[in-house]
Amino acid sequence: RNCLMKQPGDDEPDEGVRDLVELVLRKLDKDRDGKISFLDFQTALMEESLLMEAFGQCLPTDRACRSFMTTLCS
Repeated sequence: RNCLMKQPGDDEPDEGVRDLVELVLRKLDKDRDGKISFLDFQTALMEESLLMEAFGQCLPTDRACRSFMTTLCS
């Protein structure tokens, strides 16, 4: 949100943020379930590798997932 420049005449400052979120969902949510899973992310990157420049590693690593699950289940 803080990296978006406010355009002159913008009535709703959060409109740009909503537009960006909508664009990201359209681009990455391959199975159209309203969620971006790792498979959705991976498929989108295979189709368009330049997305890695914009989003990079945004999902936790397998190690971080296992650590979280261990902490949660103990």
